[in-house]
Amino acid sequence: MRKKSALKWWVGLCLLAAVVFISQGPVQAAGQEKLRFATAPVGAIMYTFGAAMSEVISEHGGPNVEVLPQMALHGLSMFPTKECDLVMIANDDLSMAYRGKSIYEKVTQGKGFDVRVLMLGTRIPAGQVVAGDSGIKNYEDLRGKRVVLVFGSSVALNLGSRAALYGGGLSEKDVKVMKSADVVSAAKMVIERKADACYGSVGVPIFREIASARGGARHLGIVDTPENWKKVHEVFEGYFPMNIKPGPPTVKEPITMVGRNFTVVARPDLSDESAYIFTKILWENDKELGPKHPRLKDWVKDHFANTRASAPYHPGAIKFYKEVGAWTPELEKHNNDLLALRK
Repeated sequence: MRKKSALKWWVGLCLLAAVVFISQGPVQAAGQEKLRFATAPVGAIMYTFGAAMSEVISEHGGPNVEVLPQMALHGLSMFPTKECDLVMIANDDLSMAYRGKSIYEKVTQGKGFDVRVLMLGTRIPAGQVVAGDSGIKNYEDLRGKRVVLVFGSSVALNLGSRAALYGGGLSEKDVKVMKSADVVSAAKMVIERKADACYGSVGVPIFREIASARGGARHLGIVDTPENWKKVHEVFEGYFPMNIKPGPPTVKEPITMVGRNFTVVARPDLSDESAYIFTKILWENDKELGPKHPRLKDWVKDHFANTRASAPYHPGAIKFYKEVGAWTPELEKHNNDLLALRK
C-alpha cells in the first residue's frame, strides 16, 4: 500500500511539474529565443548601438540577440530567408528601402523590402564639414567649391549630403560634386586638400584628423528658412531641424543642422511576442543605454512611436504602445497610409 501511495504521489508531482512547465513555456521560450540583428560593420556606431541593446535585453531576461556586422542592404536581403530578424537603419535610408527606390529598386524590382518598425531611436544631426584653415564659415562660402556629395551605395549618405546642401541654400549646380566610397575616405580627401568639404554626422571620429591636420574642423549650419526646408523635404519628408550648441569639436557656435532618426525594423513575419518583448524591454530600460555610449542618451522612449517612421509598425510593437498609451490616432493614420503603399 505504501508503495502504491508513493507511486501516486510521484505521478502527481510529475503532473504538477508538467503543468507548471507548460504554463511557463512561452515566457521561457521568449527568454531563450535567438534574434539576429544586422547593424553595420564592426567599428561603426550602429554596431556599437546594437551591442548595447543586446546587453540590456539580455540583462532583463529577453531573447538572446546576436549582432551581425552587416549593412542594412544585406540584413534586409536576409529577411525572406529568416537568416536575419532585425535591422538598424537610418529612417531616410529606410524610406528608400520600403518604397523600392535608389539602390533598392534593382534589388527588389521596384517592390521594396516589406519591413515593420519596432521603434525610432537616436536623432542624428549631420552636415558638411570643412577644415579650420579653409576660410569657409557657412554654406554660401561653399559656392564653387569641391564638395563630396556621392558616397557609392550608401543611401543615407547620398540623401543626407544633398539635404544638408539644400538646407544651406545651395544645390548640386552650385558646387563641384566630388565622389567617395565612405565618410572616412571623404574626410581624407579634405585632409589631403582634394576636396573642400565632406558630409557626416556630429561626433564622427575621423573629423578629429581633419582638425589635427588642417587647423581645426567645422560643421556648417544650415539657413533655417521655409524655402530651404521645402527643398530638404523633397529629398526625404522625415528630416527635421536640430539646434546644436558648441561643445562637439566641430561645432564652433550655435547652429541648426538637418536631423534624422536611427530606426529598428523587423521582418514582417517576426512573431508578435518577439516584437513586443524587444520593444517593451528597451522602453522600460532606455536609461540603461546612455552609459554604454554617449549618443545612446538620446535613444529614449519619447522617440519610439513617431509619425516620422518611414515604414509601418509591427503589430507586436503596436500592441505594447497601445498598452502604455503611446499609440495615437495620428500614428494610426500614418501607419495605415504606409501599409497602403504595398497594396
